[in-house]
Amino acid sequence: MGGEESDQAQRARLLEGLAASIREQGLAATQLADIVRHARASRRTFYKHFPDKDACFVELARRLSNEVRGRVRGAIEPEAPWEAQVSTAIDAYLSALASDPAMTLTFSSASLGPTIVRAQRDAIEQYALLVQEIAAGESFRQAGIPPISRERAYMLVSGLSQTVIRAVEHGEDVLGLAPEFKSVFGAVLSSAPVAIAHR
Repeated sequence: MGGEESDQAQRARLLEGLAASIREQGLAATQLADIVRHARASRRTFYKHFPDKDACFVELARRLSNEVRGRVRGAIEPEAPWEAQVSTAIDAYLSALASDPAMTLTFSSASLGPTIVRAQRDAIEQYALLVQEIAAGESFRQAGIPPISRERAYMLVSGLSQTVIRAVEHGEDVLGLAPEFKSVFGAVLSSAPVAIAHR
């Protein structure tokens, strides 16, 4: 049991080391030496847990994404009106990203490999599932809000994510995006699907 806990502690320290290096100099400039230096660990310890930097980053991104989704879910009052739930969810999401701009900006890094890009898409998929879960709540049903498709939820979440990255890159206020996001989410959630004929 003790050895297992030690492995978990080592892994957590390596993830924290990667996060510290990203905040210090960005993902592209981060080398294995930087990760182990921040983690106060050896290369041997790193390779015991991860085959390379990308694998380490994928796990870090997954953990951070789970943490943000947990904060969003935890902030929502299921009994509140649906508009209030959307507003609260967006505020919680933007607050989490605004609190760590260096990490948020990492997701637009030119150094992202295919493994990391796939992990990003998986994370957006999980956020889309969260949107579907929230929109299926009783307050939404009582208001006559129809269920949202996975595809539509994915469009909303991916658009939100890219807009946040753009704001961080331009040095703009991430929290200032809230009114636009709330307007778009509210309009999409409250509208019935519209079929556009193909020509």
